[in-house]
Amino acid sequence: MRRLSTVSLLLLVSFATGAGAEATAILDESACKSALASLPRPPLLRAEFTQEKTLPDVAKPMRAEGELVVSAEHGVILRTLRPAFAQATRVIALPRPDQPAGNLEARIGRMVQALLCGDLGPLSEHFAASAERREGKLVVRLSPRSAQTREVIAAITLRLGVHLEELVVDEASGGRIQLRFSGFRTGPALDPGELRSFDSSR
Repeated sequence: MRRLSTVSLLLLVSFATGAGAEATAILDESACKSALASLPRPPLLRAEFTQEKTLPDVAKPMRAEGELVVSAEHGVILRTLRPAFAQATRVIALPRPDQPAGNLEARIGRMVQALLCGDLGPLSEHFAASAERREGKLVVRLSPRSAQTREVIAAITLRLGVHLEELVVDEASGGRIQLRFSGFRTGPALDPGELRSFDSSR
């Protein structure tokens, strides 16, 4: 049976402790939202990612690498580049202005972008949030609100500096997906091929 990717998990829900010299500040959900709202939201963000998928019955994690594009206007592109057999591109487009708010694809687009941007707004319906500041980073834990969601996802953890640096999805089955992001940059602008990808995905 094929294992679910991070994006597939989101579709199903519809959609190191510090050394002691620095105190850990615990934030409730309201303070967590305020802290995330203060982070920069560039119109376009590019980054590299490394993904490790750990399965309860497999000793060695599965590893993949690729590129991430997050456009505030258009949506998200995830390109898996390595290993060669896993090469794929996933495009999650934001809705057109004429798409109804309840449209499933529109909700998925907003949720995936929110997760990758550390934006709790579209996630609040499905997840309760708590956070702490640890060694200068904001660590946010998202806990599913519903029993249906908990059947798929046990928890999601985000570690943020200026941007999202790490995303961990703990599956109810015991598996774990860990995505680390690096090489952040705010350009170049979307090229014609990327724009066509978003248009064809709407």
